[in-house]
Amino acid sequence: MNSYEQGKKARRIASVVYILIMAVVMGGTYLSQQQKEAADKTSQNSPRD
Repeated sequence: MNSYEQGKKARRIASVVYILIMAVVMGGTYLSQQQKEAADKTSQNSPRD
């Protein structure tokens, strides 16, 4: 392999790792938002003293 092909492979690996990290971040943000909305609905439905 020449240096261009090695660099191309490294860039592809880096891009896949970046996409996986972003998917984890976005998934965590989505789940956190869903839990927050569920907690807000629960607190609205419960009677307050």
